Amino acid sequence: MMNMSFAAENYPTSGVRAMFERARAYNDAINLVLGEPGPTTPDAIIKTAVDGLLAKKTKYTPNLGILPLREAISRKMIRENHVYFNPEDEIIVTTGATEALMLTMLTLINPGDEVIIPDPAWPDYLGQVLMSHATPVFAKLHEENQFKMTADVIRPLLTNKTKLIVLNSPANPTGAMLDHSDLAEIAKMIEERGIYAISDEPYERLVYDDNRHVSLASFEGMKNYVITINSFSKTYAMTGWRMGYACTNAFMIEKMVKLHENITSCLSEAFQLAGAYALDFGDESIKIMRNGYLENRNLLVDALNSMNGFRCHTPPATFYAFPNIKGLNLNSQAAANLILDKCHVVTSPGGAFGESGEGFIRICFATSKENLAEAVMRMKNYFG
Repeated sequence: MMNMSFAAENYPTSGVRAMFERARAYNDAINLVLGEPGPTTPDAIIKTAVDGLLAKKTKYTPNLGILPLREAISRKMIRENHVYFNPEDEIIVTTGATEALMLTMLTLINPGDEVIIPDPAWPDYLGQVLMSHATPVFAKLHEENQFKMTADVIRPLLTNKTKLIVLNSPANPTGAMLDHSDLAEIAKMIEERGIYAISDEPYERLVYDDNRHVSLASFEGMKNYVITINSFSKTYAMTGWRMGYACTNAFMIEKMVKLHENITSCLSEAFQLAGAYALDFGDESIKIMRNGYLENRNLLVDALNSMNGFRCHTPPATFYAFPNIKGLNLNSQAAANLILDKCHVVTSPGGAFGESGEGFIRICFATSKENLAEAVMRMKNYFG
């Protein structure tokens, strides 16, 4: 056999996808494993794309993305995130937020650099650090601190090799959020040390109660250090459209676009027009989805806290609950397997998101209320 690359050999296998595949054995399994909105893309967004295709908008587009979409992103960033990015040279449209993350890593990182990533976290952060030939440094997050990746958690991990910090607020898989004071401390630390930060914000509109999302880039001077990454997938139920974007200073964007040209080059113009429409006119659909998710969150958290062996804090954002299952006296994989085999409900083992996720499972509540109620009933009938 030929020798494979280090990244290919060591890229983490998705524990989430493994549970999804295992569930195929049960034709009545309720899927609460994939991080995907239950609703489909709103009709008006779909119609915009269809109209674009019928108008023959099927050619290559600029590598940065079409200007109408970049202008819509710029308006959105002013309106919601309180920071201005010039649509001409400070925004790039990417094939999902996943590509935006990879582009950022490849643009900034050299072999041997250290990248601080949260643990637990979306596993692709680790995989992309490995593909960039950098060294991952894990910021261990704990339930006692609501899984928040604060400056106090990050600071002891900084060395002279630290090049990049990855922040995800609101966070997958925990639903954790950093507030204004948390981010102010991080911004101060970043500027003092002269290091970069990715602020990955795809769940920014799925925030509940009195919580408020704050973007790290909105703090003075952060545009030189922060790459804000976002996606249409979670906010507008557009996971299959594969559209994301990154906003940062023009120098960084100039470097990123060269790499983007050699990876995916560009996205469909019709889809980009639909993205611009979503940003300008999609607020009502967000409110409807968020209200449904809020009801589901409350139903799920209340149910989990009434079951033997489970303890669940109320997530302030996202569509994930991250209950503590240590009371079951099982590791997270065994617990997820038990829930699937006995209840036919598919969840994600917390260990799939890092060592600090062990002892927890992730449950996605972005499903119909009927599905969630049935899943909860099955689990309560088994666990009591």
